[in-house]
Amino acid sequence: MKHNFEERKQNRIGYAKDQAAKNKKESERLFNNAKEMASHIPMGQPILIGHHSEKADRRYRDKIHNTYGKSFEKMDKAGYYEDKAETIASNDAIFNDDPKALDKLRDKLQGLESVQEFMKLANKCVKKKDKETFLKHAFGTEQLWTQINTPDCFKTTGFPSYKLQNNNAGIRRIKERIKGLERLETREEKDYIINGVRVKENTEANRVQLFFPSRLSKEAYRFVRSYGFVWCRSESAFQRQLNNYAVRLAKELAGKYPSFNQ
Repeated sequence: MKHNFEERKQNRIGYAKDQAAKNKKESERLFNNAKEMASHIPMGQPILIGHHSEKADRRYRDKIHNTYGKSFEKMDKAGYYEDKAETIASNDAIFNDDPKALDKLRDKLQGLESVQEFMKLANKCVKKKDKETFLKHAFGTEQLWTQINTPDCFKTTGFPSYKLQNNNAGIRRIKERIKGLERLETREEKDYIINGVRVKENTEANRVQLFFPSRLSKEAYRFVRSYGFVWCRSESAFQRQLNNYAVRLAKELAGKYPSFNQ
């Protein structure tokens, strides 16, 4: 949630690292066990076909094989969690829960608009063969000038129209997200009761929260989950990200209570 965004991020990283270490340790334990088991079989000793020990020997060797397999599975799982921890730490996506989301989005918007203006300028320079003006721009380089003056598979030069269109679409998306977050910034926190259910439009946490007066049955729990609300132990509430649609769903659920908890 918004008020503990960084804490939750660090918790996810910490959990992934703990799981990586746990699985790596278990992998090493299983590998050593399998190695110890295998050491009891003389080097090059074949299975004695027809001997009274054949079945037991096969079972023992299968057990060694399976233990090695489990070891490799745990190592793969450790690698998965190591990658996950790194991905979370390096993820530069901008989440609405981030308290710095608006500043980051505005910086990103400024960068996209700068790129858009540069591509337009570059295309004009290519058309006029004005290399001097192109190189005066902060983004202009000799290598890029050569690149955009080399005809592509459609025999066109400059930045293709689809790059300008895609970048412009990105600008529009960022602007819409900024408007949405600005509306949330000015949104008033509300706290009210419907059918005994407390509904809280928690702007600080960026969540709409439902506090039911009694414990939900398993069927009721699944019903609330079908509306996209999940249980948050730290808040002791069912919640989902705050927006007008989520508020409508919260009111609808509260309006149906307690009929779905019988």
